[in-house]
Amino acid sequence: MSRPPLKAERSVGRSTDAQPSAADVSHTFVRRHGRRYLREVPNYPLPVDLVELHRQTLRTTLLTEVFGTPYCAKFHRPPERILETICGPAVWSLQCDQYLKKLGYHNVSFTGLDVARLAPDLRRYGVNWRFVQHDLRKPPMPFGEGYFDLILVNDGTTVMPSGRDVKTNPLSALKRYLRPGGVVEVLESDYVFRCLQPEPARAPGTATEHAKQAEKTATYTVGPATPFSPAQNPYLADYNKWIEKALRDRGVTVTPCAVMGFGLSAEAYGYEEVGSRRIAIPFSTIRWETDVEAEAWTDGKTDESSSDGKQLGKGKGLTKPSGPLKECRALTPNQLALRRTALTVAVGLIESLEPLLMEESGKKQDEWDRWWGSMMADLHENNGTLNGECLEVGVWWARKALI
Repeated sequence: MSRPPLKAERSVGRSTDAQPSAADVSHTFVRRHGRRYLREVPNYPLPVDLVELHRQTLRTTLLTEVFGTPYCAKFHRPPERILETICGPAVWSLQCDQYLKKLGYHNVSFTGLDVARLAPDLRRYGVNWRFVQHDLRKPPMPFGEGYFDLILVNDGTTVMPSGRDVKTNPLSALKRYLRPGGVVEVLESDYVFRCLQPEPARAPGTATEHAKQAEKTATYTVGPATPFSPAQNPYLADYNKWIEKALRDRGVTVTPCAVMGFGLSAEAYGYEEVGSRRIAIPFSTIRWETDVEAEAWTDGKTDESSSDGKQLGKGKGLTKPSGPLKECRALTPNQLALRRTALTVAVGLIESLEPLLMEESGKKQDEWDRWWGSMMADLHENNGTLNGECLEVGVWWARKALI
């Protein structure tokens, strides 16, 4: 059965398949700190140049890999009309199109929505795609009601307000554009980095297929009781302190993976069948995964120091009482590559947030450059994340009621 045609679009958005002109680019973007930023969204903390768009592409690819599919909600039949909000480089739409075509579904249309055009024309890659320029924070969106089967919100923490009033949150309005049974799905990653403690148990309620995916990718499912401690790496601990203060002052949560489940609820937003998955991706091999001395690493309170006397961090750390530990298998090259990608995404985030971090830390440029150089050497040359620092990511979805 054919789907109903799209209702007339409102004039609040601008649909365009042409590349922006030089005048449009000059009006849309402004250059600060040697990088390109959105002119009309001054509170958005990240640049929108090729370096940052490449990081976002890596992040989306990483999340697709660890979750196993571009989207996690289940459909009785594949979605045919898909909206990617805050689409940025729109790599998620490209990957989703490739995924569905591999399953034999070719009659799928994609719409990318963002405040400025940052994506290439995906039609050149064989995607049935269009771009609509619109600010998600300014409803209504320029679409007919009940049109989309799937709406994705990717990395929206820094864009959408974090106030508790659901009437001010764009998520509360998205169901208007979903067909009955349609799904809104949210992809997020935290802005602070914590240490995963030894031998975390599988998160309660984890499906067998999801547990197998975590084993395949050497990642860890996360639940309410998953043990974490503050970052032990001194540079990541510095970063955490600075970014928490900087984003809190801007009304942005630094731990969306911890709070998203409370915000996207069936009762608050009129959805049903709310589901979620959370994953921790270590930045490297963790000490307690491959301890050749077969000693058990446990949670304790200590001030750890490295062999050269450098302090690694205060507060909760890892102590080493003697005790048997089962032998752990070595990571495969693909699993190691995935972890290195997570570290690359994290380091790229720190680099993109440099102006905010310099302001919060009080460092001058030469001081920042020395700190940055020391951090890079520690992370990439000195095995600086052996204590379990990781990138925490999550996906949440909710289905619009059929009636």
